[in-house]
Amino acid sequence: MDYYKLLESSRKLVNDTLGEVLGEAGREAKGLNEYLGDLAYITSDYTLRGGKRLRAFLVLVGYWSRSWGSGSLDRIRYVMAGVEFLQSYLLAHDDVMDRDTVRRGGPTVHVWFEDKCREKGLIGDCAHYGISQAITAGDYLEALAVHSFTRSGLRGGFLDKLLWTYSRGLRLVAYGQFLDVLIAHKPLKQVREEDVYMIHKLKTASYTVELPLHLGLIASEYNGDRLFKDLSSYAIPAGIAFQLKDDILGLYGDPRITGKSVGSDVKEKKKTLLVVKAYNNASSDDRRFLEEIYDHRKPEDISDEDVYRVQEIVRSTGSLDYNLAKMEELRREAVEALNASEELSSEARGVLEWLLELFIKREK
Repeated sequence: MDYYKLLESSRKLVNDTLGEVLGEAGREAKGLNEYLGDLAYITSDYTLRGGKRLRAFLVLVGYWSRSWGSGSLDRIRYVMAGVEFLQSYLLAHDDVMDRDTVRRGGPTVHVWFEDKCREKGLIGDCAHYGISQAITAGDYLEALAVHSFTRSGLRGGFLDKLLWTYSRGLRLVAYGQFLDVLIAHKPLKQVREEDVYMIHKLKTASYTVELPLHLGLIASEYNGDRLFKDLSSYAIPAGIAFQLKDDILGLYGDPRITGKSVGSDVKEKKKTLLVVKAYNNASSDDRRFLEEIYDHRKPEDISDEDVYRVQEIVRSTGSLDYNLAKMEELRREAVEALNASEELSSEARGVLEWLLELFIKREK
């Protein structure tokens, strides 16, 4: 099987469906009031700019996990689109919380609205206007996610189960985001390794890998329990490994490939496992330096030289090697879960193992 070709076909299918739903919603909005054209435009532009669409692809893999290639694409494409609307919604709000200005080569939603406020000569605080409208845009995108799920044509009982699973998944993301924001405001010395794992499990593994697989499986009208558990046994370690790789790229990634500045996670003061483990193992001088960077220094005052020192501390304390070893441990756990499943098709097993390798070997 040509996995890259399959991923590209899945991406085209979901992008076409996203465009269809956004087009219909945009016409509805502009038909109600001309000013709503701004909301319709930026939510469409922001969602369709790009993205790997891995969550949508995992929905498709879950849909075909028992019988590869069976089932109507007209049904699953709306579930795939729903997951990507969820992603877009969360990113719009995440950009506000992280104070990011650029997403996928364009302005973040709050920055776009802030600029529009100035262009149109609106009165008041344009920065606050941008944040307020970005929150509204996120709410609008989440509504489009639910709308897409209801267009899947699933029979009542399965649609109920799909919406229940989606709402639980969204709660888990909220728990993870709450903890992530809390940890960002805690002194580095108070952050525990288990705190980081819990955030990765709730915020990344549950919604990036587990939720899409489960939604796809529900859409196939599967009535059992065993395969849900099997997919979770793969998804949680795979998702945590995905995030650990993300953290390594955030500290050591090549800006020409990642599209981010050198050590972007340091300048955003992210308390990753790399940093927490390094702090626990560091000398007293290096601990004081890490505390200065992560607890006291303003982001704009963190220099490239500071980043290079953090990189060196993470290496010299063995934290980088620890993270790499943890990723390998998680990879083995996920592969064992795939091999132990009695209901998973061989094709789905192959795709999921390929995705696992993609998660941990990617360069961006």
